[in-house]
Amino acid sequence: MPILTDPMGWFTVEVPDGWHRRTEDCVTTLSSPRGIGIVYLSAARHVRGRQDSFGGADFLARFLRSLGLEVEESDIRLSTGLGCRIYAYDHDTDTSHWAFWSVTDDETALLISYGCGLAERDHELAEVAGIVRSARLYHSAPVH
Repeated sequence: MPILTDPMGWFTVEVPDGWHRRTEDCVTTLSSPRGIGIVYLSAARHVRGRQDSFGGADFLARFLRSLGLEVEESDIRLSTGLGCRIYAYDHDTDTSHWAFWSVTDDETALLISYGCGLAERDHELAEVAGIVRSARLYHSAPVH
């Protein structure tokens, strides 16, 4: 499976075969060959290195509120990845399905969003979940 490396070197994810990628400014989009949904990826790094809860449930909730979604931290699910924590939230409208993740190691936060039509929400679920689970975050080099 091809590997996508963030232009800043902060993360990598595995991209399913056939998916198209495009990076503009600090956002990378992935779209499947079926044309069903789009994955958006963008990372941030805390300027002072590791900070407790950077990229955590509160971080994801604030991001979602900036999109106009009223979300409580308690609505956000937590799981573990390889050397990181994964916070997740799903939101459906009458016509669309949206899934949001924050993958964090307390220094880097990788925001991942996926949007598709509500009727197609399960068609790419396994592939998108694989992209999220494949995320690897890389720490900044210490300054001497």
